Amino acid sequence: MQYTNITCYWETTDHHHHISSYRLQINKTSCESKHRFIPVGFCNTRGSDCSVQPIDSALHCFCADVLATTRTGSIRSPPYFFSGVKAVKLRPPQITNLRPSERRSGCLQVIWRMVESFPKNEKVYILLQMEYTTHNQTRSQTIQAFSEETLELCDLHPGSKYMVRLRAQDSRAHAHWSSWTSVDITTAEKAPSAAPQLWRLIQPAEEAGRRSLTLLWKPVSWPEVNGVVLSYSATCRSDLDSSQWTCDTIDASRRSCILTVSDDPCHCSLTATNSAGTSPPVHISIPAHTHAELPPPQAISVTPLDDTRLTVEWTAALNQSERGFVVQWTSVPYSEPTSLHWEHINETARSFVVTGLLPEVPYNLSVVSLYGRQAGSDMSVIAFTREGAPSVGPNMTALKTSSSGVVLKWDPVPLEKLHGFIQNYTILYSINGKDKSVKVDAHVERISLSGLTEGIYNICVMAHTAVGGAAGPCQMVLVGLEDVQVIPILLCALLLCFLILIIPVCMRARIKRCLCPTVPDPSKSSLSVWSNAKPCQHKLPSLSTMNSIISMGQTTIYQDYGEKDYVPVQVFTYHTVPQDSNETETKTYNSTSAVTHQDSKLTPAQAFPTHFLNQSYTKPDQVTPAGYKEDPQPSSDDLLFESLFTYNSNQADLCGYIYVSESYAPVITTVDSYRTLDLNECPHFLQVLPEDTST
Repeated sequence: MQYTNITCYWETTDHHHHISSYRLQINKTSCESKHRFIPVGFCNTRGSDCSVQPIDSALHCFCADVLATTRTGSIRSPPYFFSGVKAVKLRPPQITNLRPSERRSGCLQVIWRMVESFPKNEKVYILLQMEYTTHNQTRSQTIQAFSEETLELCDLHPGSKYMVRLRAQDSRAHAHWSSWTSVDITTAEKAPSAAPQLWRLIQPAEEAGRRSLTLLWKPVSWPEVNGVVLSYSATCRSDLDSSQWTCDTIDASRRSCILTVSDDPCHCSLTATNSAGTSPPVHISIPAHTHAELPPPQAISVTPLDDTRLTVEWTAALNQSERGFVVQWTSVPYSEPTSLHWEHINETARSFVVTGLLPEVPYNLSVVSLYGRQAGSDMSVIAFTREGAPSVGPNMTALKTSSSGVVLKWDPVPLEKLHGFIQNYTILYSINGKDKSVKVDAHVERISLSGLTEGIYNICVMAHTAVGGAAGPCQMVLVGLEDVQVIPILLCALLLCFLILIIPVCMRARIKRCLCPTVPDPSKSSLSVWSNAKPCQHKLPSLSTMNSIISMGQTTIYQDYGEKDYVPVQVFTYHTVPQDSNETETKTYNSTSAVTHQDSKLTPAQAFPTHFLNQSYTKPDQVTPAGYKEDPQPSSDDLLFESLFTYNSNQADLCGYIYVSESYAPVITTVDSYRTLDLNECPHFLQVLPEDTST
């Protein structure tokens, strides 16, 4: 009950299920006689509570009753009498500020105020209760609200977040506190007061003088952390020289550091840093590569508790003074150093409960004894919280077959796929619908089956755990032929068939060329541009039909020697050299200014000038050596006939055509004289042919 209203709650009995509405009536009454009633107010609802407001004061006695309306009529509850001051529920106070206490160092003073105002004689009944909670740790205190006593938060942890709550109560109403009002606050940080927990993994040396060292750590626990760690710093120093290896400014989210150190003894340290400072360092010693290992615990055992927990127990080594132990565990197969879980245990402990595990997953658990700053060798064991059936079976291989037996070998199933410890193997083999099996122990991985009849057997191997088994892939094995198996024979046969089919496909182009050779198309032959006459039947045309031959730059030009007979001539620069002084004088021809033309009035000797290279030529009645004048650099505009002809009587017989290079002696006949024409005298020039790229 608050000072501004009266709220009542009620419950409906099971046999009144058809109530449609409720009416709450509040009356003032005498606290002694309880017969006189003064109406205060009423309210209607369909629920199980209702409030009547406003009221003038709680310093009265009240009577409350509820009228329920049903389908058949009305039902009134018995009257409920109560004193107002014993049912008062105050409004929650307000926290206005948190400030350092003036009286006590390291404490915070809570500044607050009440929402209602109270008469002076009522203030003595008002109480305040304060709670402050951090990391599931709660402290509380209760004081008089209007006394000189103040609310203070003391014994606070640095760098910790607190939730401060405050509520009020009228001491005359013991059953009713006000609602909580709360505020969050974080205390100032200090440097961490404790060092992180440090551990290491030493890998075998990969090369002379070097090895990989993995440092693992756990963060500083609360409340020693005194704030939020921002970074870590790890350093290793050699015990024999000044060598040093460092992981500086490691992010706070990381929990490992990998260093490559020498195989000499060294010691490593680790610190944690927050905004207020750095923690004290933690140290660990790394023995030399050749250092003798310290003894491990005498024995270790594991007991599963449930699907996620198991207990590790160990016995300490004899005549040793351990400073503590480290329990390590990781799932199998081991993947990387960061997957390793570990925990420091004090020297008096002989057991530890590992949590957060999974069923049917193998775990490698080990215990290491600590001797000062050095650690001994570990003792490990494989364990499951709960075993399961294998997910795969062994892969089998037939090593040898004979006329009445076979030798089999199989690979063990990886432990992570077994989901339990292997109990035994079963070899299953069948022929002609008859199934047989042989069971062997868990350590057996090879067996010889004998006394078999000839035939093809279907053989497979099955692995069993305590929960179930799984069979590996089966193989068809032929028994009755020495050292021969069915599968290799089938594979060879398939390979042979494949080769028989694929070879013709790959050689189809060559086979096609052999069976169906390609017939050349005469119309596309390059000879079509030379002549369409029969061999040895080319005749020189008459002098009246013979036209000009010209070379412009590098382009070859030819002229018809008849209407259908064409004689191509390759043209180059040249000089003509007469035989002697009686011959026609030496002339130089320019391809851009003149052409050589055969005139009917000239002698045949003058019609075909040529460039002799220490060669000879043939006249009609004799062979005369050709005199010449050497021209070391003929002009590019001169003409040179590289093809020569043998002249017979008045017409040339092309059967005597001779291809002559500059190193061969040409054979020519005596021809008539020639004369030189200007370009404007020859309007009927030949067409220009494409450039001949064959020379």
